[in-house]
Amino acid sequence: MFNSIKSALIISSLTLAITACGGGGGGSKATSNENQTPVVFDYQALIDQTISDVIPGIVLLVETPERKFLGSSGLADIDSHLPMQVDHIMPNGSAGKKATALLTVILAEEGLLSLDDLISNWLPEQLLSQIPFSEQMTIRQLLNHSAGVYDYLDDDTIADFFAAIQADPESLKTDAFALQFALNQPAYFEPGEGWEYSNTGYLLVGLVLDEILGEHHSIAMRNRVFDPLAMHSTHFGGVEKEQGDIISGYYHDIDGDFTGEAGKVINTKSWYENIGVADAPMVASVEDMALLLRSIVSDDSNISQDIRTIMMAEDNLQYIDGEESYALGLFKTSIAGNVVYEHGGLEAGYSTFNLYIPAINTSITAFANCGGSDPCEEQFDDLIKQVLIEELL
Repeated sequence: MFNSIKSALIISSLTLAITACGGGGGGSKATSNENQTPVVFDYQALIDQTISDVIPGIVLLVETPERKFLGSSGLADIDSHLPMQVDHIMPNGSAGKKATALLTVILAEEGLLSLDDLISNWLPEQLLSQIPFSEQMTIRQLLNHSAGVYDYLDDDTIADFFAAIQADPESLKTDAFALQFALNQPAYFEPGEGWEYSNTGYLLVGLVLDEILGEHHSIAMRNRVFDPLAMHSTHFGGVEKEQGDIISGYYHDIDGDFTGEAGKVINTKSWYENIGVADAPMVASVEDMALLLRSIVSDDSNISQDIRTIMMAEDNLQYIDGEESYALGLFKTSIAGNVVYEHGGLEAGYSTFNLYIPAINTSITAFANCGGSDPCEEQFDDLIKQVLIEELL
């Protein structure tokens, strides 16, 4: 959820900084005497220092072939003073788009659909008539954000979406609920004529999958993605909430847009316990999120080569700026000569960063239980930048 291109922008800004430092390659930092033991960066100290009045809790995973850091700091819940633990789970926002894209490709390989199917083959005219150019949109275009469909979390409608959630936090909200905020809105462009990140595209894919499967696609997600990959700490948000309790998430309402009270802090846990949408389907731990991305990208994977090739195929890439592109549910870019795949997630109260560097087989995944406000994003971004610099210098 939210327009989650921010992590890609962080990575782009780092390329110049790392290059200026002469960076390249990962691993521990060696001392000037090559016979001495390499100095390993103290990530625990870093996350301890990042905890603040804005960021209550952090979980960080940095895993390379030589070493693994998995640590947590701060609080999972402010009121109860529950300490953050490394196995805690939270909504992962748009970082879960890769799971929706992966499931769709798996179903395509099974012959249940084609990525080039028009969504008009599956969805009712009553719905399509409220979405400009919907008769031209393909599943592939929705997955790589080239369909031009209006984003329900655009500036003009995001406040309405969250007002509706606050008015009724207890009822389950799936794709049809979120989609209503994108209906009868203008398109960004005709399908295939540009690139614009749109959460709505994934809502429409979710509805197509439901129609094809004859049941909610969370069941197929469980049977074809989560269980086969041994993602035992993961469930589909809202729909499978009995599978595990999420930590609290904190949104700092700086301007009073949500509450009418500037500076108020909201615990959004009750909202996200009942949201399950295809543009942000996952509730997971950092290790499961890292496992999913690594499984999609790495050759050492339980996912077939054919499926992984389709996910990142050249004909699916939409180039955004320079070397940065978007495949199916994944950003692809370069940092200091290293190709990286990533997709972050941003919710009101939750932030996820999820990246994999194939050349050095390195995973970096981080959670913070704040999100959606500038102070949270700035502090979380600083943490991510420091981790990336340490691994790539």
